[in-house]
Amino acid sequence: MQKFYSKKEYQEISNLFNLGKIKTIKIIRQGLWTPKVKVFTPKGGFIVSKYKLTNKKDIVSKSQNSLQYEIDLMNHFKKSPTLKYIKSRNKNFIEEFGEGWVTVDKLIIGKNPKIITPKIAYQLGEFLSKFHLAGRSFTKKLSSRREFYNFTPQNIKVMTRIALENKNLLLKKIVQEIKKGVLKNKPPKNLPQGPIHVDLKPSNELFIKEKLTGIVDFGNFYIGPFMVDIGKTIMWNCCKKNKLDPKLVLEIMRGYKNRRKLNKLELNYFKKSILFAIYSHIWVDLYHVPIKYIPEEYTLSLVRDFLPVARQLEKENLFSTQNF
Repeated sequence: MQKFYSKKEYQEISNLFNLGKIKTIKIIRQGLWTPKVKVFTPKGGFIVSKYKLTNKKDIVSKSQNSLQYEIDLMNHFKKSPTLKYIKSRNKNFIEEFGEGWVTVDKLIIGKNPKIITPKIAYQLGEFLSKFHLAGRSFTKKLSSRREFYNFTPQNIKVMTRIALENKNLLLKKIVQEIKKGVLKNKPPKNLPQGPIHVDLKPSNELFIKEKLTGIVDFGNFYIGPFMVDIGKTIMWNCCKKNKLDPKLVLEIMRGYKNRRKLNKLELNYFKKSILFAIYSHIWVDLYHVPIKYIPEEYTLSLVRDFLPVARQLEKENLFSTQNF
């Protein structure tokens, strides 16, 4: 994991981005590989993020170009409740500093929801549909951009070999089950595509009471099927005590269809989108544990929280897509 900068270094970064004298610095205890802090100056509140960037060609690395695509995407959505990046005095959004690279964006006021209510679920669906619709005009070609859940046969082969190196017996035992779930529920071709967030979960959602104020962390976004995004959003926001809450699913989809309706191919894939969301997330992290990209306990918590949901969903339909 990366280390945070010193207070002196954060002031130098503040000077580089013309933020002024720092009054307060608060560490954000989120993100495994991108140390983030809140800084407060006379000009307001800001988030300073530190990155380790490389042109290394592998499944987990991120390049400067890849990070720039995230900033380009946010600049494309100027009117939406998403990140607003600040340019440095050198007119750059990304600056090399010390042993890392830094960006600065404006602090969005709000708190992560502790409980997902129907009202919150509806707004998440509405945001997602607006994001998907607006993304259709984002035409940049994302060369070298990592696609977390687009598994090529070569990716699957490499990830299987690494996943089987897990020392934990439970994780090793479920490798073939999870792999089968990924392949069986993989998105079909010809689904509508565009920029997808793929990580719309409570820790990336900001609300004041029950009003959405911001969506953050587009670090895993790529161009992919909208249904992958819908499945991931349902997975993260509609599962309670190892069960899928049909009421919350309906509210997300009610908010979504307020702006964009699913076509027939998407409706037919709906159940599988949730299954793929769960299996693919566990699959990626079965690979991440042996390479020490994430802690073993995190993947175990995913298995405990979501695998029972997938197993139950495999057996039954909990809702009708006629309501979508």
